[in-house]
Amino acid sequence: MEARDGMARVVSLRTAAAALVLLLWTVPLQAQARRDTVVIGMAQEPDRLGAFSIMVASSVVGHALFAQAAPFTDRWVRMPLLVEKLPSLEDGDWVLLPGGKMRVTWRLRRGFTWHDGRPVTALDWRFTYGVFRNPQTPLVSRFVLDKVDNVLVPNPADPYTLVVQWKERYPFAGNLPFGGPFPIPRHLLESAYLRDPSRLPAHPYWRAPVGHGPYRFVEWVPGSHMVLEAYDRFPLGAPVIRRVVFRFILDNTVLQLNQITGGVDVTENTGFDCQAVEQILRRNPQVTAQFREAMRWERIDFNLDNEWLRDRRVRQAIAYAVDRAAIAELSCPGGRQPVAHTWLPPRHPAYHPGVRKYPYDPGRARALLAEAGFTPGSDGILRDAAGKRVEMTIMTTAGNALREQIELIMRDQLRQVGIDLRIDNRPASVLLGPVLTQRQFPHMILYLSNFSPDSLPFNRFHSSQIPSAANNWQGDNRAGWRNAENDRLWEQLASELDERRRVALLRRQQEVFAEDLPSLPLYFPLRLTTSARALRGIRPTGLVGSYLTWNIWEWRWEQ
Repeated sequence: MEARDGMARVVSLRTAAAALVLLLWTVPLQAQARRDTVVIGMAQEPDRLGAFSIMVASSVVGHALFAQAAPFTDRWVRMPLLVEKLPSLEDGDWVLLPGGKMRVTWRLRRGFTWHDGRPVTALDWRFTYGVFRNPQTPLVSRFVLDKVDNVLVPNPADPYTLVVQWKERYPFAGNLPFGGPFPIPRHLLESAYLRDPSRLPAHPYWRAPVGHGPYRFVEWVPGSHMVLEAYDRFPLGAPVIRRVVFRFILDNTVLQLNQITGGVDVTENTGFDCQAVEQILRRNPQVTAQFREAMRWERIDFNLDNEWLRDRRVRQAIAYAVDRAAIAELSCPGGRQPVAHTWLPPRHPAYHPGVRKYPYDPGRARALLAEAGFTPGSDGILRDAAGKRVEMTIMTTAGNALREQIELIMRDQLRQVGIDLRIDNRPASVLLGPVLTQRQFPHMILYLSNFSPDSLPFNRFHSSQIPSAANNWQGDNRAGWRNAENDRLWEQLASELDERRRVALLRRQQEVFAEDLPSLPLYFPLRLTTSARALRGIRPTGLVGSYLTWNIWEWRWEQ
């Protein structure tokens, strides 16, 4: 009952907020649509643009500024863009060598230029490799880079051929050059890099970049918007839409109202649930929506360095105490978003439906907590063996109404089993910055994790990938998970070229994950996109690395 009361309180607050904003917010309707401009509304503002940001918001803008080597299309296949083709073993440009080594040759597509007119060449790729390979350069993970021995431009007379020498096997070596989606400009950043590699992410370039994609940077007004203009020398043709404006509207209710009233033409990277999207469609018939199956999971990472959470029984108790099926329905009624029992979604070929599951069972949660040595106090909150009151903190992105609602439900449900859950939310740039990347959350952090069909998230699960000051905060294993069998499985996966054997290894890894539970999977959210009905060419992928703007040069207004 307490959980349902929590839901009702949040819905009431959201309704009141929406009514208030409607009274105050007036924006021209889409009848006055800007036929040479598209306004994209985003619920996050990037911290920076380009290579050193982990924010989805940065990637959404980045797809317009930088051409990727081979982005995923909406059919979940890679499309060569900055390269002529994907290397393959059959064609001979991917060669297996003795001792487990490999050589992969890439041929770049001619005609791409930086927005200052300089050509994009293999020298930029080689420079990019050197930057990312340098341990003084802050980077989330060097998992793929550590498998590369060298990157060469073998013929100075041919600056469009790149050779990547691998010192060990890697199954996806033919998908992207050394794991990177696009190069950085050598002629603009080499001198700054040579002066101080550790300071390169703070260079002014990342706030006003010179790109090589279909649009060029014009301005960024922090807290408000960013403007890009069409780059007519884009090799795939000048973009039809001449101007793109990214509006940063960090409150999802206000963003929703902007789509209803025509203040934005498209929404991307939002916290909208299905009900919010359906409300937009009811309120404005000139808006359409796409509900796209995605490779992503809404998750809660536990900080396994915490004295309570390092006990697996406590993590399992929390899983039993939270009604994840109700949370999935709250987000998108009708069973459209399945509860996540592992980190791989059902569409993935290695998805394992038989892993251990944690159905909603408060009684089982209480039993596990008692087994772990906790006893209830007079206020109903548990005490540990030392008499310490069990208070935990959960953190997520401030202003994300759906996640804030999930937190309130969890607070009520965990209290029923004796855990006092406190809420401490932060802006996205802070939460997804130092709080997440430097593991500054004391107990739990709620966020979304994306990946692609050909990714091996070694860096998210292997114990060598736990970020720390000692490794300059490299790695995505933010829970701090250490499990010997899990490590062995990822080490085998990282060099296994046979897809069937990779599937078998991934299925065993999911069994280990579900039993040890370093993170609590909540559900597999759909990718929800809303846009003006007259705006054509929008083809969401639902994949990391290929967000809504992956083909923005093809967008156009219906005449």
